[in-house]
Amino acid sequence: MPKPPELFLHPRVAQQNIDQDAAQRVLAAALPKVTPFRDRTVHSVIAALDWDHRLPSKALTLRLHVCYDEATRQRFEQALTRRKAEIAERDVFPEFDVPDFGGLPADEAYDVELSSELGIEAMRLTSPWRREVAEEDSGRAVQAVRVSKQFVDVKKAEPTRPANLGDLEAVAWTPPCESGQQRWTLDVWWLTSFDGRIGKGWSFLVDLAARESEQVVSAREFTIRAG
Repeated sequence: MPKPPELFLHPRVAQQNIDQDAAQRVLAAALPKVTPFRDRTVHSVIAALDWDHRLPSKALTLRLHVCYDEATRQRFEQALTRRKAEIAERDVFPEFDVPDFGGLPADEAYDVELSSELGIEAMRLTSPWRREVAEEDSGRAVQAVRVSKQFVDVKKAEPTRPANLGDLEAVAWTPPCESGQQRWTLDVWWLTSFDGRIGKGWSFLVDLAARESEQVVSAREFTIRAG
């Protein structure tokens, strides 16, 4: 059984008299939205209610750190100790800026964006490994999109797409808390235009655990800005 989740407040949050019980309720609401990657076993979850570098804060972030084993938990604790020391060293006056708790090591890390009333507005995976896609998974996802009706229809609507924009590309893993799907999906992109600054295209979410005919669970247009 995983250890009970732990919650601590950033000093700048505690200084604003944020209610600890309210923070615990937010944590209780966010935890069910976390589905470990590919059924990994969860050893422990540590949460930090973090500030937005403004006083008074207008929006806070609940950072969830999921550890699969004791070794990861120890790395997290070591990094947390160093970060707390950095904050304490600079926490001389309330008007002085101090570091937050972003970027601490964990097997899965999530940022839960909160409103000023501590309501959950968005939740996203921040772990860098989300863009590390194994060749086998990438190939299966791309092939699933290539033979899907969604992609066939999109291709028909883009007859003048430049060939130099490349092929379908699996770009990142997407957790259920972001996609609204039941399971983790692979995000496959197909760029349709790029002028050097702004790119446009289509994103296809692929559920590799579904039946082959049902693997493409979502298709939507996107716009990105270079840099």
